[in-house]
Amino acid sequence: MGAFKIDVTRNIHISAPTGAAVYATPTYARASGVEMIEDVRYAAMHVKPDGSPHYYAKRIYRRRSPDNGQTWTDAEELHRADPEDVSEVQRHDLATILNPADDILIYLYMTHEVDLNEGPFTRGNRIQRTQRTYYRLSHDGGRTWTGARQVIDGREPYDETNWAPGVTYGAQGARSSGQWVFLPDGTPVIGFDVMQPEQPPGFPPGISSYYINTIYAQARLAADRQTLNWRFGDTIEVVYPKSMVGCCEAALAWLGGERLFNTMRCQGNEAHGINSIRYTTFSEDGGMNWTDPAPLVYEDGGTVWTPASPHRFYLSSKTGRTYVLANILPDPVRGQTPRYPLTIAEFDTDRLCVLRDTVQVIQDLPEGAPESRRYTNFSMYEERGSGDLILQMPEQPKDVEFEAMTKPEDFTADCIRFRIEISG
Repeated sequence: MGAFKIDVTRNIHISAPTGAAVYATPTYARASGVEMIEDVRYAAMHVKPDGSPHYYAKRIYRRRSPDNGQTWTDAEELHRADPEDVSEVQRHDLATILNPADDILIYLYMTHEVDLNEGPFTRGNRIQRTQRTYYRLSHDGGRTWTGARQVIDGREPYDETNWAPGVTYGAQGARSSGQWVFLPDGTPVIGFDVMQPEQPPGFPPGISSYYINTIYAQARLAADRQTLNWRFGDTIEVVYPKSMVGCCEAALAWLGGERLFNTMRCQGNEAHGINSIRYTTFSEDGGMNWTDPAPLVYEDGGTVWTPASPHRFYLSSKTGRTYVLANILPDPVRGQTPRYPLTIAEFDTDRLCVLRDTVQVIQDLPEGAPESRRYTNFSMYEERGSGDLILQMPEQPKDVEFEAMTKPEDFTADCIRFRIEISG
């Protein structure tokens, strides 16, 4: 099969205020029509007295568009944070999901506590141990919302402290990865990252970085239509020597019925000779049970090389085909970079593989840009009317390499909008 065709245009979606990297996550407000809402997050960097960074959400707000994303007006302030004050719980938005079957919006966000004496990525720090996910529902396109409720598995013995399998507040935190698919009855299946305080048995000593497992949950609308009944499936692990940090930032492709294909970000390590690979699993029961992890491959069995970076699937209503969006590289790497080019390729939902000859570049590294620039961590939706795929992400770093960021203003990054017209 030959490659499909893409036509890509880009523009600045939201200009960044100084010191903020702007993330914008839009969704349609109702099951029909062109009204949209968009959650906007100003990610920021605070430089601690010892010179190390503390990353946080400076501001989160919601805005609304009546005309398919052409014009926007601010609608609701959701969160503001002072980096010097960590007495309050910190917050991050994760996603607002439109469930078209029930015409309900689901807003997911995560909270955690902070100890500024800890490194941001050290395994077992307070951020990782205290992550909890909450949700709110809206029946009127986001104009009013239910009160916030914690995500808790509805079975015994789960409660606010031990709220999911392998998750206990204060020992292991977990947050939604912000990706989902819908089962035929309208039930969303949503991925979660579970932080682990200890490395698994057989792991080489002396590694202090974070370690993560993946778990999926079904969120069925309750009879009162005001709450969700949560049920988590089996934990997915990718252990050494397949990965140095486990698995996280899971992405789902719906294959029909309750059949799901899952890929996960798994990081390699130069010293241990481990390549960064997207490991995959398959479920026939809506994400409750999974096959053993195996690498993501092309139709000829060759490994799809990517850095340890996010990755998403897209089912086009216009072509009826499924695509994968990722930083697909010609050769293996053992870390999180380079996160360019950003590519799109067709995914074969029968053979569960990427079609090699269909890989195309959406965005490569511009001339003069920092080598550590990341075309990643994007939101996406299909535009009603045109059927075009819309991606949005901060173009970061803007002027200096990540490791050279020593001032909060270095973190500034506009939110870029890509329109991708797919044909053929």
